[in-house]
Amino acid sequence: MTEIITPSPLNVAQALAQAARQGIARVDAQMLLLHLVQQPAHARAWLITHDTDILSTEQQQRWEQLCALRQQGTPVAYLTGNKEFYGLNLAVDSRVLDPRPDTETLVDWALELMPENRPLRAVDLGTGSGAIALALQSQRPTAQVFAVDASADALAVAQS
Repeated sequence: MTEIITPSPLNVAQALAQAARQGIARVDAQMLLLHLVQQPAHARAWLITHDTDILSTEQQQRWEQLCALRQQGTPVAYLTGNKEFYGLNLAVDSRVLDPRPDTETLVDWALELMPENRPLRAVDLGTGSGAIALALQSQRPTAQVFAVDASADALAVAQS
């Protein structure tokens, strides 16, 4: 007689502990789990207040997939489909580079060179996700900011 073994249900705290045992950074696991349960990325307190919530079977399966992909080096932003950059929530996937926090320094520098309330133009060549162009436009709404990329895939991501 064949015995079917079903995995015991995981709660939020157990899922985070499982990720830690797999060597996944705490913040990465938190971001992935928040994405999985459809909570905002900044809602880490939700994980504490709902630590005994049980993941559904589908969520557990997806959790295992997300953890495996993260262990293989897939960026969290690619797994969640978004990345915060300069206060903006950007769409990202493997067709573009993951916007890096240090690139925000470039935006700061460019903004120093772009006087407010003055008509000007800026071009972001090789825009990828559009992070730089969108950040500049958000801070200088009267400027004309052009996002250019040779990759149609990258432009599709930037437009989403």
